[in-house]
Amino acid sequence: MKFSLLITSSPFETTQHESALRFAKAALADGHTIQRIFFYKDAVIAANAMTTPPQGQTSAFQDWQDFSKQTGVTLHACIANSLRRGIVDSTEAERYQLIGSNLGSAFSLVGLGEMTEVMSDSDKLVQF
Repeated sequence: MKFSLLITSSPFETTQHESALRFAKAALADGHTIQRIFFYKDAVIAANAMTTPPQGQTSAFQDWQDFSKQTGVTLHACIANSLRRGIVDSTEAERYQLIGSNLGSAFSLVGLGEMTEVMSDSDKLVQF
């Protein structure tokens, strides 16, 4: 089965990112495919390479980076939600004349059209 994940909550306010990561790992272990993971609303905060959790806490950013690197699963962050939260890649940083980018290397900024593609390319869309 081909799954895509939609994550909408902040990595700081709920455990939805941890649940989504566990689900994705379990699905892959069971032989399923994860088409892509789409971060929307406050979930895009996980794409910010400049966040650092308090000592002793896990980093949603690092967890997703590691997952993508190990599995090759694509991580997409909604560009509109990312821009509103100050998360930019080098192209957007240049466009808006910002001092630099802070989008994690495993993430890409995409529009809502990508979200519709997520739904049509997958057998199941699971929201966290």
